[in-house]
Amino acid sequence: MARKKKPVKWGAWSLYYVGRAFEIFGLVLVSWAMLMFFGTSEMRPMLALTGAGAGFFVAGWVLANKDPEENE
Repeated sequence: MARKKKPVKWGAWSLYYVGRAFEIFGLVLVSWAMLMFFGTSEMRPMLALTGAGAGFFVAGWVLANKDPEENE
């Protein structure tokens, strides 16, 4: 007996992986901002880059939060 293949939800999987990519980019951006401004007196650019990284991470988390395999 052959199992019937489930159709692939390309849109849902694309959003999932774009969200994961945003999360990784946000983590890298926060880490880079911390390393770049470590030991300097410039606080505003570090906070701006850290905030941007956090924003990318949260946007990615929101996009990747839904399971692509879930039935609607």
